[in-house]
Amino acid sequence: MRSSTWKRRLVRPGDITLALLVGAAMSSCTVGPDHESPDVAELLEANWRQAPGSGLVEDERTELVGWWRRFGSAELDALATRLLQQNLSLREAAERVVAVRANVGATDAQRSPRLDGEGSAFRAGTGDESLNFQGPPPGTDVSVYSLGVAAGWELDLWGRVARLVENARAEVAIAEEDFRGVAVTLLAELAIAYVDATSLQHRLEIARRELATRERTLELTRSRLDAGTGTRVEWLAAQRELAAARARLPELEQARRLAENRIALLVGERPRDGLVVAAGELTLPEQVSRGVPADLLAHRTDVRGAERRLAAAVARIGAVEAERYPRIALNGSLALRTSEFDELFAGRSAVSYSIGPSLTVPLFDGARITSEVHFREARAREARIAFERTVLAAIGEVEAAATSLVKSRERLAQTEQAAAAAAEAARLERQLYEAGSVSLMLALDAERARLALDDASWSSRQAALVSTIDLYRALGGGFESAPPPAITDSSALER
Repeated sequence: MRSSTWKRRLVRPGDITLALLVGAAMSSCTVGPDHESPDVAELLEANWRQAPGSGLVEDERTELVGWWRRFGSAELDALATRLLQQNLSLREAAERVVAVRANVGATDAQRSPRLDGEGSAFRAGTGDESLNFQGPPPGTDVSVYSLGVAAGWELDLWGRVARLVENARAEVAIAEEDFRGVAVTLLAELAIAYVDATSLQHRLEIARRELATRERTLELTRSRLDAGTGTRVEWLAAQRELAAARARLPELEQARRLAENRIALLVGERPRDGLVVAAGELTLPEQVSRGVPADLLAHRTDVRGAERRLAAAVARIGAVEAERYPRIALNGSLALRTSEFDELFAGRSAVSYSIGPSLTVPLFDGARITSEVHFREARAREARIAFERTVLAAIGEVEAAATSLVKSRERLAQTEQAAAAAAEAARLERQLYEAGSVSLMLALDAERARLALDDASWSSRQAALVSTIDLYRALGGGFESAPPPAITDSSALER
């Protein structure tokens, strides 16, 4: 009778509820170190060195989001939109985000109770002369049908699963930053390819005008040679310059075609003519607002990703350390069992159940857990060093891009000044020729000098635009779009 009372006390609902509440309260404990985001403001300030005249304006307001629109090209903006929608590398990165997001749910599910349905059907028997002290008598067969449920819940007493979830969420943030980083890189590559394509179009027009002057010069030298006022050397030199001018056209056309092909690849389309039709002059921003140095953490996807990698590494330490401690699970089962299938649901089945806790205590594992903890601690220190290296590399990239922008703008200013002087000289020479004061040859020479400096000016402007794009990329690119949504149906996989 005492045994029966004990059994009833074991399954009393109040005791089970109390056990669940105690287990839930204990599961809030987590072992291992907590991640603290590194304070890198001092590191940034100590290593920041802004190039004078770089056009970098330090303020609390940044102008990096949608930076490609500052070039004043609606066509470039439309291409950027197509890139964000169609680029295959970006879509690949988006699927990685979807995958790691799903892993968070799978990991977090380890903290939830588990409920399984169980069923079995088998037939057992013994021979006529068998000695069987359990089961059917000798020489008989029996069928056994069973149907039930089994439940289990491992209490996360020491925060092992909590640390795994923390790691999984950090992995999501890493994948999202990688997605943004891919977008930043691709947008910069698109802008550079667009600058190349439009600049080369202008330089092609200049080269064609220069070719026309070379053809006119060859005609003049031939006429002078026939008239006896020129020399064969002058005529051969004119032929040489004309051939060189003609050879330059295919070179520029090839470079422009390659730039258009790069654009097509970036926007996820096949190469074709007419992908870039606008030939207007792109606006060169006068200055770039970079914000205070600590804002690099808010814009650089690699810096943010490195910080999340450090957080993930620290979380893994706690997950391993939790394996040192006992593991407690609450298990229970309820089953119906009968020898006749028809009786299984007729209320005449035998009922069996079990409920209670289980305890697993690690006693000896050959120092596996200790070694794993040391391994995870070393990886966390490695992640911390990688974070600091990433921050310093970010500073170096910004400084290099700023210096490049300074020098490219200096070259642009000088070439534009020279081009303006050459244009004025060519205008005066043309007026003198029309007045009969100078020969056509001198006027053509002045025009060619003007065209050469126009080409140099466009080349310098192209370099300055590329340097500006590199600076925007070094500052983080300003791509703050929300990460891609999770796939909710199979049709999304077919797009």
